[in-house]
Amino acid sequence: MKFQPESLDNQFVVQRYDEEGVVISGRLQTESVVFGTDFTPRIWENTGSGPLELAHCEWLYTQCPESMEVLLIGTGAKQVFPGMDIRKFFANKRCPVEYMDSQAACRTYNILIGEGRHVIAAILL
Repeated sequence: MKFQPESLDNQFVVQRYDEEGVVISGRLQTESVVFGTDFTPRIWENTGSGPLELAHCEWLYTQCPESMEVLLIGTGAKQVFPGMDIRKFFANKRCPVEYMDSQAACRTYNILIGEGRHVIAAILL
């Protein structure tokens, strides 16, 4: 699905998400990726094709700047809620997190950055 976000200077925007990957500010990402408002996209390593694990989320949390208002986790083609250990981890860190399918996470990310919000997106591919 192609997205047509408004031009947002100095911010990373999602332009497309499909079976090939996600295009962020003109660059195709074919592996799971973490990016944000002013946060350069980087590979979200060791996520593989299995379920999300606590170690993945611990690493993810260390990547989030203090200015982050919300963390969007795109769980792939379908929305999958993580285990209780992951939900407790983010709750104990007082980290606002939302889980949704990856396409919805990309759309939501663009909407929130368009509102001037500080957002981090972690997209499983």
